[in-house]
Amino acid sequence: MKKKLMLIFGLLIILVNIATGLESIPELDIVLMNHDPDPAGPGTYFDVRFKIINDGVAAAEDVVVELVPEYPFSLDLNEDSRRDIGDLPAYGKSRNVIVVKYKVRVDETAVEGENPLKIRYKLGNSDWITEEFDISVQTLDATVSIESVESIPEIIKPGEPAQVRIKLKNMADSVMNDVSLKFDLGLSTISIPATSTQISYFDEIPFAPLHSATEKKIRRLNPGQEVIFSYDIIAYADAEPRVYKIPLQVKYYDELEADYTKNDVVGLIVGSKPEITINIDETTLNSDKQSGNVIIKFINKGFTDVKFLNAMLEDTEEYDIVSNNEVYLGNLDSDDYETAEFEIFVNQNKEDSSEKSINLPLKIEYKDANNDEYEEIIELDLHLYSPEKLGQGNGNNIMLFAVIGAVLIGAVYFYRRRKKKTKNKK
Repeated sequence: MKKKLMLIFGLLIILVNIATGLESIPELDIVLMNHDPDPAGPGTYFDVRFKIINDGVAAAEDVVVELVPEYPFSLDLNEDSRRDIGDLPAYGKSRNVIVVKYKVRVDETAVEGENPLKIRYKLGNSDWITEEFDISVQTLDATVSIESVESIPEIIKPGEPAQVRIKLKNMADSVMNDVSLKFDLGLSTISIPATSTQISYFDEIPFAPLHSATEKKIRRLNPGQEVIFSYDIIAYADAEPRVYKIPLQVKYYDELEADYTKNDVVGLIVGSKPEITINIDETTLNSDKQSGNVIIKFINKGFTDVKFLNAMLEDTEEYDIVSNNEVYLGNLDSDDYETAEFEIFVNQNKEDSSEKSINLPLKIEYKDANNDEYEEIIELDLHLYSPEKLGQGNGNNIMLFAVIGAVLIGAVYFYRRRKKKTKNKK
């Protein structure tokens, strides 16, 4: 009986010693507090903080912590991966905490998503214990930008085809997938500020696509890569010359399958250079008459209306301008005309009645429907014909012959009448 009691007592002592020894073992734990920024961006740095916790009742001696970064992570050059913490006393469960901080760089080619970051620790000569934590990596600014828009030709004539080239660029540090661009040639909504509300109306875009659809797509767009989408279009024949806003919509996905949509507008110019035909309509001058009027006709044969048309006749040695040398004609619509009249004095000898031609330099200034300015100098030839060639001399001869004929007829009439009276008296 005594032997049994001694055995039981001995076992109790052993169990108490074992329990006491277990309670005296340090209980270290590492917890990821945070990383800033969250998520981290490719090609950037982030600060990561870990909590080293002693949950045991015994002190943890010679504690060493070491960060073990692997791709896509690396330590800043000024950072030391190994941190000697020393002894970590026990103050009760979760009451003794040490925080370690590291500055970590993310590789530019890092894949978006959760990437593992390793850290390990040990006590004295014990083996290393490794922990692994997920760090969220994501492009901070997932942007596909519209770099440029080119219209060939730059000014599109009504009824004429054109090509529009739109360049997109991936400004992010990661791949963008399923990038699409919609060149919307439908009806666009335009808002005009009003006194109290926004008035929206539909503005018809006078373009139609040629040979292809208005939406195009590329499967993959790498970081920094550019792509050009080309669209063949044609302007309506009755398109009004002005600038038209064309809506664009860009859609794409990042590597985390997050979708993005960007709306923008580009401007296309409809118009053409005005086609003004200028000629001398009529004149009262001839080779014998030095002073007279010249009427000049301006005809707009183009698609585009002309605005602020001004004509100025310049002086030369061949003539002097008697009237005002400048005439403001204003607007000249397509398929319409205006006239300007100038009075000039031709410098020539009166003895010289031969036919000649003088040059009239005419300077014109105007704007088209898109307010583009134009300035031209037109050389007009004014031919001074003789009155005979103009039919003015023949008219005088006919009048002279008519008068002479009338006089002869009258003389014959009076002669016969007088002769008849004389005969009756006899």
